[in-house]
Amino acid sequence: MEKIPSPKTSRRQGNKVMISYCPCQYDLAQKIAEGLIAKGIPTVCPPLRMHEMIKIATEEARVVIPLMSEAYEASNTSKYVLSYVDEAGIPIVPIKVQDPYSQSGWLGVICAGALWTKITNANDIETNLNNLMWQLQPYINDALDEEQHLVVLVDGTLAQGYYIQCGKKFDMKFDMFSMINGYIAGQGDDEVGGFVINGKYTCLSDKEDFEFQFKKHYIGQHDVQYSGTITNKESQFFFDGKWLLDDLSDSFHLEVSRNQSARSKGLHVMLSYQWNSQELVKRVANILKQKNIPIWFDIAGDMKGNINTAMAYGIEGAAMVISFDTVAYSKSINCQKELTYASQLKKNIVPVLLENDKGFQNTWLGMIIASLSTINMQDDNEFNFTIDTLVQRINTVLDEKKHEESHRSQAITRFEGGAVKGKYYQYHQAFEMFFDFFSLKEGRVSGQGNDEIGPFTMAGSYDNEGKVSFTKQYVGKHAVEYNGNIYCDNLGGFKIQGNWNIEDATDEFHLESINTSKYDTLTENI
Repeated sequence: MEKIPSPKTSRRQGNKVMISYCPCQYDLAQKIAEGLIAKGIPTVCPPLRMHEMIKIATEEARVVIPLMSEAYEASNTSKYVLSYVDEAGIPIVPIKVQDPYSQSGWLGVICAGALWTKITNANDIETNLNNLMWQLQPYINDALDEEQHLVVLVDGTLAQGYYIQCGKKFDMKFDMFSMINGYIAGQGDDEVGGFVINGKYTCLSDKEDFEFQFKKHYIGQHDVQYSGTITNKESQFFFDGKWLLDDLSDSFHLEVSRNQSARSKGLHVMLSYQWNSQELVKRVANILKQKNIPIWFDIAGDMKGNINTAMAYGIEGAAMVISFDTVAYSKSINCQKELTYASQLKKNIVPVLLENDKGFQNTWLGMIIASLSTINMQDDNEFNFTIDTLVQRINTVLDEKKHEESHRSQAITRFEGGAVKGKYYQYHQAFEMFFDFFSLKEGRVSGQGNDEIGPFTMAGSYDNEGKVSFTKQYVGKHAVEYNGNIYCDNLGGFKIQGNWNIEDATDEFHLESINTSKYDTLTENI
């Protein structure tokens, strides 16, 4: 079989320099961008959101400047964004912002042999800006002066489908999928590892359909090539073709929602369910897609091994969370965390009963949905009627969101997410505590974990002055309030010190990201 050529391109149509940075580099990234703009070089320093950074790289970047350091190398967002930039063939001109430092791992591979400029603090910018501009010159000289017209067919949505191998069907999912100006871009995470995608699509002559080819690049591992045709059906694109990995090849099918209306842009409906209900939930999902309702759901159900993704993308970005309630759902720890977190964030929750609620009435699930208006989907003969009811409720919520002012927090992302540890004090004794996942993103505290008391989720807020407040909610049990201050280092780590309280009980606590223990000096946030 003839191998499909890599879709990596040598030239993009963007006309800006894009700064790629990690949370602790925010201030320096802004100052470098300001310095370049003052010199007449169009520069963009995007918000620290992975999907938005990939989209901006696709739409606007002529060249990308990564701020190389230990913290950048450890950053998950930086890894995905720069891996996509590299796969897309966008030129990379690094700045080394830590000295001493030698890039290694994935960053060492991408930036091997690249000339770099050293700027370790704001005082170095003016001195070294001319050297940086000299390195940028070959790329910005031939950049287009005018803004290009963007044709956005798919705007960073979830894509789901399946592939065939050895006669068996396997589910596949892309967390972010875009089709912009002839380019395919995106990223995801599956059982093999993290990946980015890059490719092209072109319109078939005399047809509304397209042909395509793209590559899924597993970071630090192998590549999978995809090619075929795209058919355009109402609110969806259907990708059908062949995948290729070395000498292995077979068919695949992918469904992608077309660019959504302004009503629902940036919002979706999350479907929360346990694996046993998968077939019915897929049936519901297909109908919602046909009605141009943006949805987010995990193909496997129960967020197996991916609860942090469900919380970060599925729940936090949802206009509504629909829970498909069964006894099995009430017994799933991940489902407990999902719906408890949705309740903490005061999301609009619609319980869909797939079984008699007496089976879980006295559980955590019964407590959450007790005061909510449920939809009964137990009788398949009434399916069409209940679907119409569900769609009406979804549309009502999405229309309400359309009229709400939507302002993102101005707080800087301080910690993208990871395990944290610490201690709390009670009765003059110190007790260990550990969170499986904890993040400080754009003013929002989120996380989850399990301890000897039980599973829990966390939600709260922080500001740019370092004040932080969050609640640890044990599923179906009590809650613990935490208030304190954040202290950040310049290598991506942080500490939080403050007080916890449960009713009248209170004492001190401290938390730190796992890697902060190797650094001696912490400076106060800001």
